[in-house]
Amino acid sequence: MAFLYEVFLLTFVGSLVGAQVINWGRCPDFSVEQNFNTTAYLGTWYEIEKFPARFERGQKCIQATYELEDTGHIRVTNEGIDIETGEATSIVGDAYAPDPNEPAKLKVRFFWWQPAGDYWVLRTDYHTFSVVYSCQDFFGIVRAELAWILSRERTLDAIVLDSLLVNLEDMGLNINYFQSTNQTGCDEGQAKPSWDREEEHYLIFS
Repeated sequence: MAFLYEVFLLTFVGSLVGAQVINWGRCPDFSVEQNFNTTAYLGTWYEIEKFPARFERGQKCIQATYELEDTGHIRVTNEGIDIETGEATSIVGDAYAPDPNEPAKLKVRFFWWQPAGDYWVLRTDYHTFSVVYSCQDFFGIVRAELAWILSRERTLDAIVLDSLLVNLEDMGLNINYFQSTNQTGCDEGQAKPSWDREEEHYLIFS
């Protein structure tokens, strides 16, 4: 009976979080970038490696642009290209640091009804690479994890990437989940945002 309960729980949680990585136990309390400089982090980052996620399935040329707003929050514009259709997709979200004493531990959401998820900047040098981690646990029993390795360019030096992976593995992250993002044949044009924040018009893309 206990085994069947565990299977049911994993299946249920998996249906909630799509293709995110599911593991047993609470979210780890990883260290984040010290003295995080939000202003230096702004701008465009390109996705190099990622944990599988349903909301990015079937996309290439994934990138994120961060812009500081008058409210002190950060406007997040995620863009990509549908591999099958070649159409550009885009969605706009809102990020903020709940605790100003820990500016590298951001929260972000893309829909008004959506609970804000973690966006922890574990490591960055601001001009070359960034390592981001997100985790949500369910009653401390299972957790859903996401992770990204980002670059200021569409490519990242192999030596730098290998060093980051070794560092993450030493921290206790299972780097076997990482998948490379296709950043070739990318159209630099901007896509129309799927979330028009001024009109509060929300669309869901699968």
